[in-house]
Amino acid sequence: MAEQIEQAPPPSSDFGQPLIGIPFSENGHEVIRYFTDEAAADAAVREQAIQRAVSLAGSWGDLDWVEMEAALDRIRHESPPTPPITL
Repeated sequence: MAEQIEQAPPPSSDFGQPLIGIPFSENGHEVIRYFTDEAAADAAVREQAIQRAVSLAGSWGDLDWVEMEAALDRIRHESPPTPPITL
C-alpha cells in the first residue's frame, strides 16, 4: 500500500505580505513551516530550541558516571598543560 503524505492547506496571506519559511525537523523529516508574523516565527523557533535542549537532558543518563569521571580524569592528567600566555 502506498504511503500517504499528510498535507496541510497552503498558507494564505494578504497580497504583498511576506511569508517567513523556517525549516524544522519533525519526526525525522525536514519540513518547512510558514509564518506571516515575525513574532509567531520567533516563538516557534524558540519553542523548537527549548524542545531540543530538553531532549538532550537525558542523553547521558545511560552512562556510568564512575567510568566517565575516571576517563575525564585520565584525559586531564595525560594532556600537557597549556604554556603561559605572554602579551
